[in-house]
Amino acid sequence: MTMKNFILKGILPLMAFGIITWLGQYIFMVDGSVDWFRFMLVYGVPIGIPYMFIIVPTKMDLSGTMGIVALGAIIGAVFGFVIAVGIAIRAVWYIFAFPISVLIRRRRHRI
Repeated sequence: MTMKNFILKGILPLMAFGIITWLGQYIFMVDGSVDWFRFMLVYGVPIGIPYMFIIVPTKMDLSGTMGIVALGAIIGAVFGFVIAVGIAIRAVWYIFAFPISVLIRRRRHRI
């Protein structure tokens, strides 16, 4: 594990999640408690944008088209939230594993 991986896969994702939390707390906090659907959308949309379904039906009226687009955005946000959880777990792993790997490398060089 290198310092570059530690920063790119450990520090930066946690900082990005911290910024998303700081900015998104006004969206997902409702009456002093967390609305979990909004929480999932706040974390899922930035990461799940490439996974959103862009399906525009041609034989529906405007309300049906907007409903399908909204459904695609919600499904993309759910995929993004699952991916965000995986990224957060990996970042915490890098935060804890990097100091241990540095200590092991130093010990090997001493022997």
